[in-house]
Amino acid sequence: MKFFQRVLEPLVLAMGLIGIICVTLMMLHITFDVVLRFVFNSPIRGTITIVSHYYMVILGFCSLAVAESRDAHVSVEVFTELMPRNVQSGLAAMAGFLAAIVFGFVAVRTWLEAIHKMEISAAIQQGSLTIPVWPSYFALPVGCGLMAVTALWRAWAISKGAKSTFGPEIDHELGAEELSNG
Repeated sequence: MKFFQRVLEPLVLAMGLIGIICVTLMMLHITFDVVLRFVFNSPIRGTITIVSHYYMVILGFCSLAVAESRDAHVSVEVFTELMPRNVQSGLAAMAGFLAAIVFGFVAVRTWLEAIHKMEISAAIQQGSLTIPVWPSYFALPVGCGLMAVTALWRAWAISKGAKSTFGPEIDHELGAEELSNG
């Protein structure tokens, strides 16, 4: 299990870095577009397409495995909190295995779609500019595939009673006092 984590962790951290780069590039791209549009009346061509078909897609799907590796996905634990700890762990492991199966299927299906978009050279016409968008379709299977592998690793770790997260520790147990002070 340690070997699998040593292989998986750098991949997930790389996805996190790609996400950080996308957020930074998107921020700079939009800022320059706004400044050029309103100061010089000369916007950057293709901004809407590049932001919506590249930055946002890559950011959204690269972040899945990062959130999973840190147990940072949204969860509602109204009834499970009342159950014994071993039942909670069993349900968490089962949910992880189910997530791995679902994201595995999504990765395969989106891979087929990405190949199709590449074959037809999918592009979007924005004004007089033609922007190829087929490369962004590959972010979906990569992100979903890594999410599936990460969910599978976490489910396995939970089922063995081992530490099931990596990266910066996140405190999920914020009390009402901490929330009111924060």
